[in-house]
Amino acid sequence: MQLVKSLYLAKDEIKYAQEYNLRKGNDETMGRDFYSGYGYNHRTPNGTIIRESLKMVSRIAVQVANECTLSVYCDEVFRERVKYG
Repeated sequence: MQLVKSLYLAKDEIKYAQEYNLRKGNDETMGRDFYSGYGYNHRTPNGTIIRESLKMVSRIAVQVANECTLSVYCDEVFRERVKYG
C-alpha cells in the first residue's frame, strides 16, 4: 500500500509542477507579474518530494522482489512469513 501511495504522491507533484510552470510561462509571455497572482497564492513545486517518493518506491520494490519465490520448482508466489511466539 505504501508503494502505491508513494507513486501517487510523485505523480501528483509532477502534475502540479507542470501546471505551475505552464502558468508561469503564460504569465511571462502575457507580460503579467506571475508572483503577484498565481505564484503568490500557491506553493512552489518541490522536486525533493518527487525524488524521495521515487526512492521509496525503489526500496519497497527491492524488498518485494526478494520475497518472491515463484519458480519452476516452487508454486508459492511469496515466502511464508514465520510467526514467533
